Amino acid sequence: MMGKESDLYDPYNTKTIGGDLRLDVDTYENVQDNIHLESVNRKLLELTDLIGRVTNNRSASGPIPGTGQVIEISLTSSSPTSGTVFTPEIGEVWQITGASTGAVNASRVELFLRNDGNLVEIGAETAAATQFDPDGWNPVYIDNKCDLSYFISGLSGDTAFKVALIRVR
Repeated sequence: MMGKESDLYDPYNTKTIGGDLRLDVDTYENVQDNIHLESVNRKLLELTDLIGRVTNNRSASGPIPGTGQVIEISLTSSSPTSGTVFTPEIGEVWQITGASTGAVNASRVELFLRNDGNLVEIGAETAAATQFDPDGWNPVYIDNKCDLSYFISGLSGDTAFKVALIRVR
């Protein structure tokens, strides 16, 4: 249990709200790790929320700046026909903003969410149309309880499967 504000500030007093010494999202999450959910820690919990908001490492309204990424998986004709693209860490929520594949030498590519064997397709394309259309999707969010996965059939060569994500929590 952290008991006072200085316990929260001291390890991070070299960090800033912006600039080159800006408190990043990974460091911010470490700030939270030692705070127990107890009434004696109310001020620390409020301070942690404030630190997250002023450093843009916590969002109640949209994506967290600096967290966008594109994950690329290389596939060959000997690769498994399905696999996991991405699984968030505990406490993370990510929005899928787009997906594409260069699999013109495949008959079908699917992107889906998987949870305990349950599947929900969020995009499927034939080889003739290898750009998934995020404009047709509702916002798709994923947390650590689901895997973002792919299925590809009829691949006769090499390709790359790409998914764009940005962290929202």
